[in-house]
Amino acid sequence: MTTTELISALAEEKSAGKGRADEVAAYLLQQGQEALEQLWPGLYHTDAVLRARAAHVVEAVAKQQPLWLQPYRKEILHQLAQPNLDPAFNYCLPALLGQLSWEEEDLPLVIERLEFWLQHLHNQFVKAICLQSLTDLSMQQPWLQQEVLELIHQHMAKGGKAVNARGRLLLKQLQKQERLVE
Repeated sequence: MTTTELISALAEEKSAGKGRADEVAAYLLQQGQEALEQLWPGLYHTDAVLRARAAHVVEAVAKQQPLWLQPYRKEILHQLAQPNLDPAFNYCLPALLGQLSWEEEDLPLVIERLEFWLQHLHNQFVKAICLQSLTDLSMQQPWLQQEVLELIHQHMAKGGKAVNARGRLLLKQLQKQERLVE
């Protein structure tokens, strides 16, 4: 499919929800890494719904094939994951940042972005995603674990069902990781 055809597929269905994003993700996964290039302009579409659906596709692809997004890391971090996060990306980009492998020099900015969203976005689900991504990063970077533990406890103390539920799972995950290291 061309970029136009992929965007047309994402434009189908109601304006709310993810539409055919799962189908498009399955198609891209079937076609291979090069097909992701055809979707990429959708992340910059003028229609926020289409941007959100394209971001959902990218996140779904990253869950299955995170290495496919490695060439886009700098663009994701410096152009798409801005502190004033495009509302179309609220649910996808924080998760994506935790799924990618980052170079040492990029990690402080990745962490800064996730912590910013954790502090400034009020959606409990997005906060839970940010905590998940920070935990995922701390599994790769043990020096980050103590800070992530503190953030999880801090946000669980503030309440919110999504944050508390995810926080309990993340604490168990970090405790298990700690036992493996010992």
